[in-house]
Amino acid sequence: MGEVAVFAPGSLFVVGEYAVLHGGRALLAAVDSGIECRTEPRADGWWLSAPDLGVDGPPQDVPSHAGAHLLVDAVRAGRTAFPGPGPLRVTVRGHGWGAGRKLGLGTSAASAVAVLGALAATAGHDLSSTPLRRTLLPTAVDVHRAHQHGRGSGADVAASVHGGWVEYCTADGIPRARPAAVPPGLRLAAAWSRIACSTPDAIDRFHRTGGQNEVNGVLDALARELDRFWAAARDANEVAFLRSVRAYGTLLEEMARRLAPPQAAEWMARLTRAAADRGASAKSSGAVGGDCVIALATDGAPLAGARAAWRRLGAVPLDLAPDPHGLRALPPDGKSGTPEPPRTEQRTGSQHAGG
Repeated sequence: MGEVAVFAPGSLFVVGEYAVLHGGRALLAAVDSGIECRTEPRADGWWLSAPDLGVDGPPQDVPSHAGAHLLVDAVRAGRTAFPGPGPLRVTVRGHGWGAGRKLGLGTSAASAVAVLGALAATAGHDLSSTPLRRTLLPTAVDVHRAHQHGRGSGADVAASVHGGWVEYCTADGIPRARPAAVPPGLRLAAAWSRIACSTPDAIDRFHRTGGQNEVNGVLDALARELDRFWAAARDANEVAFLRSVRAYGTLLEEMARRLAPPQAAEWMARLTRAAADRGASAKSSGAVGGDCVIALATDGAPLAGARAAWRRLGAVPLDLAPDPHGLRALPPDGKSGTPEPPRTEQRTGSQHAGG
């Protein structure tokens, strides 16, 4: 077999942060900035190359920093789960905003998915098949969770595998994902706050801060709002859907005031207020205290206003498009195969690809 190339999209949390670690259902959106992985036969043993990380050598000799260690573990897991021809040269690089940046777009999860997907494709598996995705998802979750010191939910892994708008939860420790129905014409815009935030560190702070009663109180509040959100989604109630996204974000802002540095917490709150003042439903995305802020609406005008406001404040609006496909083999021209809608915001309807 010759060269094989795959793409795994990144993702953004829409709602469900922290609650998803305790059985709640999260909603994520897959985006076209992600990770490409290529394999090609190599006569002289396995080789791992990751230009974004400065990695180029045999897996056993790769430096032990976090990003490189994740790739090495993904290669090992992929060789076990999807045995096939080898040895191989495995090349991993970012695509779009996923190239060499830590922005909170789920690129570490996409890296694990891309490496596993490339090894599965090299072994002759169809990446679009439901059985393959059912096997790959828990394997990728385990690899990525180990990278996050056992703290991660696996939600961003699921979005990378399946694409589109993804509903995710764990049941009895088993990751479960399916396509999520969202209001027709729902659009999403995002900006990087310029503050990088570590998800494992944020989760650790959450569990260390205050007593167990306080932690339980926060989780109860998040769970109640999450129930309202999914009820609105079930009833196709667009107004309640968007209102609940903002309400969940307000709870995350309250958490950030206790967990994050004061300036970071206030900055994220300021960015969400700027988008809300333009008529969008806005919140931080992912770990509190940094990374990305998102805005949702079914009309483009509020999102255009949010992007302009973010730019004036000094945040970085991200040129993102929806990724409805998830993990997939790349065509011969090497392009990701993602449609090219207007690059000012993400837009999608209520039907989305999944597996």
